Amino acid sequence: MPKIEMPDDFYAQTPEANARATEAVMNTIKTADLLFDRIARLLRPLGVSAAGGLVLGILRDRGPMSPSELGERLIVTRATVTGVVDSLERRGFVRRSPNPADRRGLVVEITPSGRVVLQQLRTLVHRHEQTWLSAFSDAELATYIDTLHRVQDGVSAAVDETE
Repeated sequence: MPKIEMPDDFYAQTPEANARATEAVMNTIKTADLLFDRIARLLRPLGVSAAGGLVLGILRDRGPMSPSELGERLIVTRATVTGVVDSLERRGFVRRSPNPADRRGLVVEITPSGRVVLQQLRTLVHRHEQTWLSAFSDAELATYIDTLHRVQDGVSAAVDETE
């Protein structure tokens, strides 16, 4: 697979930029896209999208919650939540019910069928994650995770400053 690298005239085009920062961002996005694509392929036979798998995992681990709470916890946009929950509900993996704390709202909860498919999904994905990252030691993975957290914090802080 070709590597993403900046052109030799990068600084002539954008002298105030940082070629390494641009290269890092572009490679991070490429890596995320590649992982989402591979995970989607793995989950297709189970009838669950990557976002659907995240929803099932959150509901199993955290318990029933409102669609807006799901939106806050997901790695996808809030606009995606309704479609994902609709799809999971059609397959019998989640159910919506009135929110006892707010009569106008709903809560979403995982069903027994959703728990079964989630276990299959997690087993499948986690096995592949080990293979995908097998070139790293546990110490290197810890450093990588710390680095990703620092990137996430930097991006979040920058967004907060511009809003």
